[in-house]
Amino acid sequence: IVIPFIDREVFSSAVRSMEEVLSEAGYNVIICQSQESVDKERKIIENLRHLKVDGIIISISKESRRVHDLEALRSQKTPVVLFDRSTQLETVNSVVINNFNGAYQATSHLIEQGCKNLVHLAGREGVSIFSERQRGFTAALADHGKSVTPENIIPFDDGQQEGQDQLRNMLQSSSNRPDGILAHGDIAALVALRIIKELGLRIPEDVAIVGFGDSNFCTYLDPSLSSVNQRNEDVGHLAATLLVNELKGNADANPVAAQQMLAPILQIRESSGR
Repeated sequence: IVIPFIDREVFSSAVRSMEEVLSEAGYNVIICQSQESVDKERKIIENLRHLKVDGIIISISKESRRVHDLEALRSQKTPVVLFDRSTQLETVNSVVINNFNGAYQATSHLIEQGCKNLVHLAGREGVSIFSERQRGFTAALADHGKSVTPENIIPFDDGQQEGQDQLRNMLQSSSNRPDGILAHGDIAALVALRIIKELGLRIPEDVAIVGFGDSNFCTYLDPSLSSVNQRNEDVGHLAATLLVNELKGNADANPVAAQQMLAPILQIRESSGR
């Protein structure tokens, strides 16, 4: 199993579910971290090829676009399943959530709560899951009759300082202050919560906010954080099941689409309630 970081809940909870399925099927698990580096990812895949592993489940790094190493694995008949993040490989099964729908739900919820000036704290440009979340945000605005401008999108990958400064300036504006925020992830939402509190604004009365990921800490924050649940355990279970089916030669008996897309669940808590 190749993941960017083991200490991110989206990956650790999915891996736990995968290990349960694979262990029951008689397989041992090797866990490797790419640390979001495409070079390290390539080296890991090459090492796993030399080890002659039975199969690979991978969430590609943020730097990856087309993964030629995975195509080489497929040509060598090594089963591969992508999860969480996907790429354009027609021969590789993948399991993802509907990121567009999750962001659309969350943005619509903020609008229904009375938010009129919304911003999206966007993830790294070019990464499919973040592109889909941004697309869901802008689509919801458009469908609710709200114009979309560049000011609605703040680059906020891992809470980068420039994005924090931009958000802080907007929140201090007397004429263009956001009253609703959709963050691309829960850590970004956590950074935004801190900035909002530092400025003496109330949540959700002045600014409502929704995260993405539904991390365990969301329930324990003050206020508790609304967030889109990515169904990590379900994704992990399905990804491992697809791999086992292929390893056991059951793929033809249980045909699956090239991409399995699960519906996310919006968990509404105090940060976006009225």
